[in-house]
Amino acid sequence: MTATTPSDGRIALQNEFSQLGARLVRFGQAMQEPSTTVNELTQLAQACGINLKLRMAAESEGRSDG
Repeated sequence: MTATTPSDGRIALQNEFSQLGARLVRFGQAMQEPSTTVNELTQLAQACGINLKLRMAAESEGRSDG
């Protein structure tokens, strides 16, 4: 995507994609950080337009899924 003039909307669109990309990177980094809270993940996901739904399941010892 190239920009020719500010009036054709390409620069604005390119800027929006750039900002979305930065938010997605931040969300991905937060998902890899063990200290990130669920609330923080939810807020970062919403900033990217993602509806984050989490489900928790208890792990039991001796369980065999195979």
